[in-house]
Amino acid sequence: MKLIEFYVNNFRSISSVKLTGLGGLNIIVGYNGYGKTNLLTAIYLFIKNLGAGLEKRNIEDRNGEYMLLWRDYDVSKLIKIGGVIEFNEQEVFRNTGRNGKIRVEVVNTLQYNNKFIEWSLESLSINGGTPTKDDLEIVKQLFSFASQAVEYVPIFDQYYFDSTMKRMIDMNRSPINMKRKWYDFVNLVSNTIPEIKGLEFWDGGKLVLNIQNLPIYIDLAASGFQRVILMLFILWLSGSKVLLLEEPEVNMYPTLQSKIMRLIKEWTNNDVFQVFVTTHSPYIVSSSVDSYVIMRKKNGVSSAISVRPEERLKKVLGLLKANISDVLFNRIIILASDLVEPPVIENWLKKIGLNRQELGITIFKASNDIELQLWLSLKNALDLNVIFLGLCEKIDNHLREFCVPLNREVENYYTKAKLIEVIKNFGIYPDEKELRDLTKEETYRWLVNVFKKRGIDYDKFRGSIGELVTTEDGAEMPKEMEILANKIKSFEETI
Repeated sequence: MKLIEFYVNNFRSISSVKLTGLGGLNIIVGYNGYGKTNLLTAIYLFIKNLGAGLEKRNIEDRNGEYMLLWRDYDVSKLIKIGGVIEFNEQEVFRNTGRNGKIRVEVVNTLQYNNKFIEWSLESLSINGGTPTKDDLEIVKQLFSFASQAVEYVPIFDQYYFDSTMKRMIDMNRSPINMKRKWYDFVNLVSNTIPEIKGLEFWDGGKLVLNIQNLPIYIDLAASGFQRVILMLFILWLSGSKVLLLEEPEVNMYPTLQSKIMRLIKEWTNNDVFQVFVTTHSPYIVSSSVDSYVIMRKKNGVSSAISVRPEERLKKVLGLLKANISDVLFNRIIILASDLVEPPVIENWLKKIGLNRQELGITIFKASNDIELQLWLSLKNALDLNVIFLGLCEKIDNHLREFCVPLNREVENYYTKAKLIEVIKNFGIYPDEKELRDLTKEETYRWLVNVFKKRGIDYDKFRGSIGELVTTEDGAEMPKEMEILANKIKSFEETI
């Protein structure tokens, strides 16, 4: 079973989302509070209740808790939730006796009426056509199967942990054929975490880990080991399921994260299951995935787009020497012209009280028109929030409200004494004539000539020199930085 498309409106913080081209391994990224968990919950609700509209299901909301499903708790509006699910040949035959794949598109609505949740069917199609009476019976059987084939794995929930441990105990106590499956699982754990040589249940039903020949109860083991064992067990038993994983990287060392993601990717490639993962881990985002779901938020309302990491996207990132995690894990990108270096911008922002890391800002440079066009294509593909610095004449009119002009090289703002002190650290000692020339020409041109005279390319050291010079408290700062700060604050108010 695989979710191919998904759409939801008016659900919790989500205004409207339509995701297409979903694959086996789907990574959901976004800043805290952007709605990643809400999206996972919506997918879970959809699959669990595929047949609710067909059945015209009603649920009483005695305690008013279901009102929380509605965005802004406005129950006067409908929630629409739908998508396309594909069932493979084995699933179809096992559940209906029919042959061949079946693709179902279903859209359900939820209405809140006098403390009752009323499900209704808005549309239903099977393999692109209108279902017959016989088709409806088949769909009901498939929907019943699907409702048991979705699993939500929270970051940590004691009840979920305990129930998973109970499933482990049941497998360990099962007849011989299941016992073999248990030993296969133990081998999987050992292959993933070499420090763990074995697993067994002692009297009292407690799981004991053999860690380098030392028995340790699982509740006393490292939290990362607990998390990996739990995750592996869920994956191991989840054939044909849709798995919704919340931040699997929690308590995991990067190498373990990489191992888990490689295993998940291998199994999704073999259609063992489908996975949706929320994450803040650059290791997970940079791993091989089938699609990214990028959460955005504007004026308190969440939305999302889905992007497949096709070859063109990878080539653009490679040409720009940018990591996908740097692009996706920041709320605002400052794209600067070749007049200024990113470390200098960062230092200047600090001096006016804006911390790049805390605000979720990353800074890149477009050194030429080709790089600018590549960045513009990336902005459109990934729906990035970009502020342009010094590029106003090179971008379209509709983007100029997001641009800050800059007309002089950054070196013209450097304190001369500090600049001389810094370049001496690079082994550059200007003679008297060169020092006199410094007052007569543009600082950037002077630096290029001084370095060139000594057989050195200044541009290779420009960022490092600028970073050192602008750490000086008394260094001059262009007024354009105040304009940039205001642009950032304007973005902050809407995202």
